[in-house]
Amino acid sequence: MSDSNVFNLPVYGRPIELEDQGVYFAKNKKTGAINNLFHLVYQEGEWYLYQLKNTSKDGEMGWVILADYGDYPLKSVATEEIRHHFDKPEYAEPKGAWQLMRNSRYGFGKFTPLHAEDDIRYAMILFSATEMPGMPEMLVPLLIQKAEDEVLQSLAGQD
Repeated sequence: MSDSNVFNLPVYGRPIELEDQGVYFAKNKKTGAINNLFHLVYQEGEWYLYQLKNTSKDGEMGWVILADYGDYPLKSVATEEIRHHFDKPEYAEPKGAWQLMRNSRYGFGKFTPLHAEDDIRYAMILFSATEMPGMPEMLVPLLIQKAEDEVLQSLAGQD
C-alpha cells in the first residue's frame, strides 16, 4: 500500500459538477474579512473562472475572466497531473481526493476528504507562468468557500 495522500477512486472523489458553479470567496486569515471573490461558471459546455476586480471606471467592480493568452476554458486534469501537484508532504493531511480543472495559468480544485463527516473544500489555484512545454508548477492553492445567498446579499449591501 502506498503512503500517498492522493486517491483516485471514482466512487470516492466527488467530481466537479454543475452544483459547484457559483460565487466563492477567500478570507483574510487574520481579520476574517473577505478579500477575493471568484465566480465558477459553466456555459456552452465549458467551465470558466472569473475574479471580481476593479475596472478602469471610477472604482467600479466587474468580473474578469482568469486566463492567459486567450486560453479561457478550464479543462479536466488527468490523474497523473493531479498526483504530480498534490502528492507532496505539504498536502499529506487531511487525506482525500482532489479533482482539478485548469487552463494554462489558473485552476479550480475540489477536495473530497477521506472522512465523510468532513466538509468538501475548494481552491483557486495559480500555476507558474512558463512558455516551456510540460507541466507548469502549481503555486500554493488558495482555499475558498462557496458563498451562500446571505453572504452575497451582505456583500452587495442588501442586508
